[in-house]
Amino acid sequence: MLLEAVQKEAERMTWFIAKVVFTYYLVAAMIFLNAYSFRGESAAPVFLSIFLLIPIFIWHRSWRSQTEFSRRVDGGSIRKTLLAVIALFVLAMSVRLPSVLLLGMPYEKTPMIYLVILTIVVIEKTDISAFGFRTKNFGKSLLHGLVFFAILGGLALLLSYLLTYAFTGQIPIQYFDPLPVISAMPFMTFCVGISEEGLFRGYVQTHLEKFHVSGAIVFQAVLFGMWHFVWNLSPLDYIGMARYIGFTFFIGLIFGYFYSKSRNLVPLILAHGLWNSVPEGIVTSVAALEPSYQMLIWILPYLMSATLTFFFVKYMVREI
Repeated sequence: MLLEAVQKEAERMTWFIAKVVFTYYLVAAMIFLNAYSFRGESAAPVFLSIFLLIPIFIWHRSWRSQTEFSRRVDGGSIRKTLLAVIALFVLAMSVRLPSVLLLGMPYEKTPMIYLVILTIVVIEKTDISAFGFRTKNFGKSLLHGLVFFAILGGLALLLSYLLTYAFTGQIPIQYFDPLPVISAMPFMTFCVGISEEGLFRGYVQTHLEKFHVSGAIVFQAVLFGMWHFVWNLSPLDYIGMARYIGFTFFIGLIFGYFYSKSRNLVPLILAHGLWNSVPEGIVTSVAALEPSYQMLIWILPYLMSATLTFFFVKYMVREI
């Protein structure tokens, strides 16, 4: 009887996994076909990506009212946890690679949201709040996200522009146009922010923190860095790839540290959206920078802002 029960549970779990993976690739196919139909025009697939968030939101509200969820993360072995984490990363990358290489845009974001949410709810039967998807204290969460971005991203940009002027005598900013920021913000926040924060900080880090908090922060940052190598594949640029992976690993560490203190993804989702959107509105002039100035103008500002961000998170951020 026990063996039969185990076999039935294994079959049921296999069926759940198959349904999740099928839904994930179905959503990806819908967006890809839309992007292919409107080649050279990103508005249609971006709009579809945002629109397709509505069904998963409605489904989750309905499913939550019908099902009893655990509010604790699954306590499986580290081997089982690592396999689950790596499997989700590989699945996400399987859609990201063709999206970036063939379409030149990160259209894998909405499918990723389906993948993460369905895995948590359907397969692991856990409340998504255990993975940082919280709406309680929403205003406070948004304020933390604004301050976090202002210190880490805003201050770094300001310092780099001031140093550019100091070393070159050229004003690096011509003007700021809010329209590109406004147009980019919805996709960068609701699609990019939710998907990447949900996968790396929410799913990966939350699972691995059961075994070692610092190790979980580093591991998710490594995956986050590797996640961005695709932008330098075509044309192939090893130096640019190494820089991009290193930079995003560094940012992943800071975002992961914030999440370890706040246990809330909302501030990071907002900060992520601002990080990817605000630079779109900054119209810069071409400053003739000597190679000897590059480290001072670009690396030093981020090291300084990251240091201040570390102290902000350490002493000012608590669970939200």
